[in-house]
Amino acid sequence: MKRLILGLGNDLLTDDGIGIYIAGQLKSEIWEADIICSADSGFGLLDHMMGYDQVILIDSIITGKTDIGGVHHFSSSDFSQHVPFSIHSTDIISILEYSRKCGFSVPDKIEFLAVEIEDNQTFKESFSDSVESRKNLIVQNIRSHINNIFNSHIPELVVGQND
Repeated sequence: MKRLILGLGNDLLTDDGIGIYIAGQLKSEIWEADIICSADSGFGLLDHMMGYDQVILIDSIITGKTDIGGVHHFSSSDFSQHVPFSIHSTDIISILEYSRKCGFSVPDKIEFLAVEIEDNQTFKESFSDSVESRKNLIVQNIRSHINNIFNSHIPELVVGQND
């Protein structure tokens, strides 16, 4: 299975760059996946994802429903309803549906790991104090989520069957 970990964001907008930061940290480790950092969105993401069987997108989110640094885990199947396709406003689900209809090789398995942040509006090349103080814990949390995602797609080994 060909896998991709794709860290997303804009590192010029305070906490919005957390996905890029996390992917950068993961690059120094051994993973059974390619790791890419990207500021792309919309159709720009398609170029990165084509040819992979499984993709994990790491990005930021502001919901106010969890503490700063908390991780929201979504799967592409969680998005049964989404904004209809428009060339001016493209969501990832519409892009994938369109790409499949065109015969492109896009992943069947997509997981979204979204880190709760404080600020994605201020032009600043560093994290807010609340994200900065938690960034190592955030990376550990994401690492754990990725391990769980990858391991959940591996059949369980049954010990003692052929003894």
